[in-house]
Amino acid sequence: MQIASADYNAMKQLKTFETKEELNNTVRAFLYHYKHELTPAAILTLKTISRFALKIPGVCWAKISTIASIIEKSSRTIHRALKQLEDLGIIERLKTIRKNGGYGHPVIIIKPIPGLLLPDHVTSDVTSEMSHRQNTTNTDMTSVQSAKNDSETEIFKTESLRVNKNNNTYMHKREIDEIELDSNFVSKEVPGEFVKKVKIAFDKAKQIERLWHSTKVAFQKVWGPCRIDEKSLELVFEAWNKTVKKYKQRKIEFNKIPGYYYGTLYGMVYDEKMSIYNKPQIPEILRYDFIEGESL
Repeated sequence: MQIASADYNAMKQLKTFETKEELNNTVRAFLYHYKHELTPAAILTLKTISRFALKIPGVCWAKISTIASIIEKSSRTIHRALKQLEDLGIIERLKTIRKNGGYGHPVIIIKPIPGLLLPDHVTSDVTSEMSHRQNTTNTDMTSVQSAKNDSETEIFKTESLRVNKNNNTYMHKREIDEIELDSNFVSKEVPGEFVKKVKIAFDKAKQIERLWHSTKVAFQKVWGPCRIDEKSLELVFEAWNKTVKKYKQRKIEFNKIPGYYYGTLYGMVYDEKMSIYNKPQIPEILRYDFIEGESL
């Protein structure tokens, strides 16, 4: 199903709840039953979506970038969270089409789940209340500013039963999965000076390790199996500085940096080898010490 972007009347037709209380209770019940299966990012994403889905109960038109900014996660993390929530059946994403053609950002629908209820013995810490929002006749559907300015509901935590040790382990695994492997996780094989140099452009461990691999390949292509010593690192850093300068001069694009760096370093290593092999040789006769009677 596709709807026109910024069409408020079409949005109203997507309403999935009659009242804000119904929406709130559905989200609370879902979190009670499925919290152990959700990543922390998915939980925060669902709570944030529910706050934006009050004007038309169940319908959220906030942009991914807005949600990411609010919960301080990357857009990629939000997409993964939405995928998980969609797989569990609590939300649905619908494409929108702009008036001038092309797709707009998707509308996120929170769906009722029949039979999903909170047990009688479970109560919220504080009675959940849905805040009143002023009716707006001229709604800017491309902005969520009004949603942020209005007082918003908070989905309060529910008092749940103790989870067993296996569920605790599962949750810890989820949290670990969310960790970004930055420069602190780079293999010890990569010199610290190299990491410090290149992390101004590439801060992920995998990116830095891939760049170091291309560094080793550049030397091996010229010298064969070899060890990159301190003197060789001087060439490495000179090649990197040339690459950064070229980018700063806007002569190469950012995604071309690894390839340009490799080509520059390879050329420098090759030139160094040629300078050694082409170095003028001293004739043997000039190496003989006629005074001492032995070769120098």
